[in-house]
Amino acid sequence: MRRAHLLGIGGAGVSALARALLSRGYEVSGCDLRESETTRALAAEGASIEVGHSPEHMHARLDLVVYSGAVRAAGQAELAAARAAGIRVLSRAELLAELMQEFESVAIAGSHGKTTVTYMLGHVLQRAGWDPTVLVGDGANSRAGQSRYLVAEADESDGTLVLHRPSHGILTNVDFDHPDHFSGLEEIATLFRNFVAVIPGLAVVGADDERAREFTSAGRLLTYGFHQAADYRCRRDESGSFEALRGEVVLARLKLPFPGRHNVQNATGALAMAVELGVDPEVAAAALADFPGAHRRLEPLGEYRGARLLDDYGHHPAEVTSTLAAVRELRPGRLVIVFQPQRYTRYEALRDDFARSLLGADVVVVAEIYPAGEPNPGLSARDLAAAVPGARFAPDLAEARRLIQQLARPGDVIVFMGAGDIWKVGSELAKSR
Repeated sequence: MRRAHLLGIGGAGVSALARALLSRGYEVSGCDLRESETTRALAAEGASIEVGHSPEHMHARLDLVVYSGAVRAAGQAELAAARAAGIRVLSRAELLAELMQEFESVAIAGSHGKTTVTYMLGHVLQRAGWDPTVLVGDGANSRAGQSRYLVAEADESDGTLVLHRPSHGILTNVDFDHPDHFSGLEEIATLFRNFVAVIPGLAVVGADDERAREFTSAGRLLTYGFHQAADYRCRRDESGSFEALRGEVVLARLKLPFPGRHNVQNATGALAMAVELGVDPEVAAAALADFPGAHRRLEPLGEYRGARLLDDYGHHPAEVTSTLAAVRELRPGRLVIVFQPQRYTRYEALRDDFARSLLGADVVVVAEIYPAGEPNPGLSARDLAAAVPGARFAPDLAEARRLIQQLARPGDVIVFMGAGDIWKVGSELAKSR
C-alpha cells in the first residue's frame, strides 16, 4: 500500500486531495496546526491526523509528502526531513497535476465562476451516474468517486496553472486579479491562453469574454454563453428561465434555483461540457435545475429581524457587480452589502473599481481589509468607504455587527461579501434572530 503524508491537511485544497488519495487506496496521514471539523471528518474516513508540525512525522515508510503554500513556512522542518530521507515531496498543485494525468480529467479555470462551474459539472456527472471525483478549491462538497472521471478547479493565483495538462478544460473568462503575482492583465491572459492551447481533448471557452473567445486549442474548441456566435448559447426570458441551444437547436429549458445572469453562463458552460462528454441534455438540465448551489456563493445564512442574510465569497469588483445584479432579481426592499476587501495588494490595485462596483447597493458597510497573511503597507478600507456616497466604515467585525443591528429593516436582503471572515457576522446575526 502506498503511503502519503499531507501538511496542512485541514486546509480546503489539501483536504480534497486527501480524500482523492484515500479513494485510490493510499494510506493517508497528515498534520495541521489545529484540529477542525475537516480533520475530524478525515479521521473518520480513515486518515491518521496529528496536531502540529514535527520532523518526527517523516518516516521511511512514506512514499509521498504533500504541502500547501499556506504551511510552507510552518512545515519547513518536516519538508527538510522528508527530502533528507529521500521521500518524494510535491506541492498541492503538483499533486493535482499528476492526478489529472491518471483520470479522464476536466479542469475548470478562469478569473470568475470556476468554483461554481466545478460544482455544477460535478453535480451533473454525479446525477448522470458517472460517479466522478470532484476537487474544488474551497474543499466543500469535494468528493472521491470510483470512476475514471475527475472534475477539478484549477487555480491561477500563483501561476501553477501552467502545470496542469487535463484531458479536457473549461475557461470561464479572463480578468486582472492577484496583483501580488501578476504584473497586469496581459500576463494573466497569457497564462490562460497557454492553458487552453495545450488541452488535447475538448476546450469549452466563455464566448462572452472577448479575450477568451480568441484563444485556440490543440484539441477541439467550443464556446458558450449569451454571445450570438457561441456554440452553446443561453437565451434567458423575464421569468429567469433560460434555454440552452446548440446552434439553433434547443437542447433544454430550465430555471436555476438561484438568481444571476452569471449563473446562467456558468450553467451553460457546465452543460456544454457534460453534453459533449456524453450526458443526455435533459439529464444535465434536470441536474442543474435542482443544483443546491455552491458554498459561499449567495449562500443563505438565515434571517435577522425580517431581513434575509446571504453569504458570498466575491472578492473582485467584477464579482461584486455581478452578485449585486443577481440579488436585485430577488426584488429586495433594500439591498445592503457588508463588504470586506481581501489582501492589501488587491485592494491597492483595484480600489477605484471596488468603489464603482459598490454603487449597485442601497446601503454599504465597508469592513477593514482582511490581510490573508500579507503585511500592511499602511492601507485602510476607510478610504474605500469614503469613496462610496453614504457608506459606513467598520474597523472590526464587532462594529460591522453593530452597524447591521442598527440598519437592518424587514424586507432587506443583506449580503456579507468577501473572501475573509466577514461571513461570521452574518452567521452570528442569523443565530441571534
